Amino acid sequence: MSLHHVVIKSLIFLFLLQTARYKSQDYSFFPETIQKTAEYYNKGEHVKAMEFNLNALKKYEKAGDKDGMVTVYTNIGFLLFSYNKLQESIDYLDKAKEAMGGNDTPLFWARIYSEYAKNYTRLGMLDKSNTFFDKAIQYTEDIPIEKQKKYLLFYIYTWKRLNFLNKPDSLKSIERKTLINLPSGITYTKIADRFMENNICLDSAEYYLNKATTAPDRNFILIKGITLFSYGNLYAIKGDHEKTLQYYLQSLDAFRKGESKTLIRKAYDSLSSVYTAMNNEKISKEYLEKYKVLNDSIKNEEKAAINIVVSKLSEDEVKEKRYEKNKMYLIISCIIILFVISIYFIRRINLSNQLKKDRLLEEQTLKVLKLKKQINSTSFDKVMKMAQEDSPFFLSYFKEIYPEFCEKLNSHNPNLKDNDIRFCAYMKLNISNKEIAVFRNLTFRSVETTKYRLKKKLGLEVSTDLNKWINEL
Repeated sequence: MSLHHVVIKSLIFLFLLQTARYKSQDYSFFPETIQKTAEYYNKGEHVKAMEFNLNALKKYEKAGDKDGMVTVYTNIGFLLFSYNKLQESIDYLDKAKEAMGGNDTPLFWARIYSEYAKNYTRLGMLDKSNTFFDKAIQYTEDIPIEKQKKYLLFYIYTWKRLNFLNKPDSLKSIERKTLINLPSGITYTKIADRFMENNICLDSAEYYLNKATTAPDRNFILIKGITLFSYGNLYAIKGDHEKTLQYYLQSLDAFRKGESKTLIRKAYDSLSSVYTAMNNEKISKEYLEKYKVLNDSIKNEEKAAINIVVSKLSEDEVKEKRYEKNKMYLIISCIIILFVISIYFIRRINLSNQLKKDRLLEEQTLKVLKLKKQINSTSFDKVMKMAQEDSPFFLSYFKEIYPEFCEKLNSHNPNLKDNDIRFCAYMKLNISNKEIAVFRNLTFRSVETTKYRLKKKLGLEVSTDLNKWINEL
C-alpha cells in the first residue's frame, strides 16, 4: 500500500477530530456520534467504534430518533468502507437513505452521498463516483453552519481528487478548491507527495512541504507528523539517509502522541527500510518486527469489528423475516394436516404427494446452486475485465474475492511486491503470457522474464511449473 493511500485511510475522520477544538464554542458543529467514532477510529480501536455505534443505534431506534439513526448508519457505512467491506458499507448507506424519508437536512445528505462516492471510487466506477461527489457538494453548499460546510467541502474534495490522479489539470483545480475551503497541511503534503511519487520537481515538493509547516492546522499533532514523514520521504529520494532517519523518527513520535496506529505502522515500515539502507540490519529487523506485530493487531481489530456488524446484519435479517417465517410455518402446518387427511381417505396419493415435494426441493436446490454460480461468475467476469483494462483497482478487488490465495502467497513469501502479486493473480486467473503482454503493454519476453524472477523469489525449483504451483496454492 502506498503512502498516499495510507495517509488517506488514516485521515478519513481526521478533519472531524479537528472540529473538536471548536466544540466548546458550538455544540451543534457535528453530532457527538461522529466525534466519538472519529476518536475511536484514529486510535485503532475499531471494535469500540463499532460497538459504540451499534449501542447508539439501539437507543435511537427505541426512541424513534430518525436523525440519530441516519447519522449512525452513515458512520457504520464509513467504518465498513475503511475495512474494505464495500457491499456491507453500501448496505448501511442504503439504510441511512431509507431512514431519511422526507428529511431534507443537507448535512445528512452530504455525508451519505460522499460515502457512496468513496465506495464507487474504490470499485473503479469513477463516473458514478464523481456524480455522487457532485451531489454531496450541492448539499454541502446548503449547510447553514459555515464551519460544517468548510470542513465537509474539504473532506469531499480530498477524496474526489483521487478520481483525477491521471488528469493533471483537473487534479490541480480540485486541489485549489480544497485549499480555498481549508488551507490544511494535509493538502500541501499530498501535493508534495505527488511530486515525489513522480520523482520530478523535488524543489516544488519541498516548497509545498514548507507551506504545510505554516498551515493554520500545522500544530495539530497528526498533521505535523505527516508533514515530518513527507520530509523524510523527500530526503530518502535525495539519498540523505541521516536526515531521512531524523524526520522519520520525529514523525513516529508525533504519530504515537496522536495515537494513530495506522500511521505508526507506516513509520515502522519506513524506519526498517532506512536502517537497511544504512546497513544497520539489527535495528532494521527490530522495526520490521514492530511493524508485523502492530499490523497483526490492526487486522485483528478490523476483523473483530466486521464480525460484530455482520452479526447485527444477521439479527436484522432474522427480525425482518420472522413474520414471513410464521406464515410459512402456518402453511406447512396446514399442508401436514391435509396430508394426514388425504392419507386417511386416499392412501394411494401418498406417493404422488411425496414425489411432488421431492421435485420442489430439487428445484429449489438447483435454483440455489444456479444463483451461487451466477454470483461467482459475476465476480470472475468483473476481475477479468479489470485485468484486461489494467485497472489500478484490479489487485485490491482480486484480494477481496481470493483472500485465501493471497494469504497463502503472503505466508510463502511476505516480501513480494504488488507487481509480483499481480502476476500471480494473472496466473491464478489462467491468463496467458500473450494476454498479459497485451494488458500490461509489455513484450512477451518481458512477461517471461518477470515470471522467471518471480519463480526465484518464491524459492521454487527450476523444474517446478510455476503456473501449476500457483493454481494448486
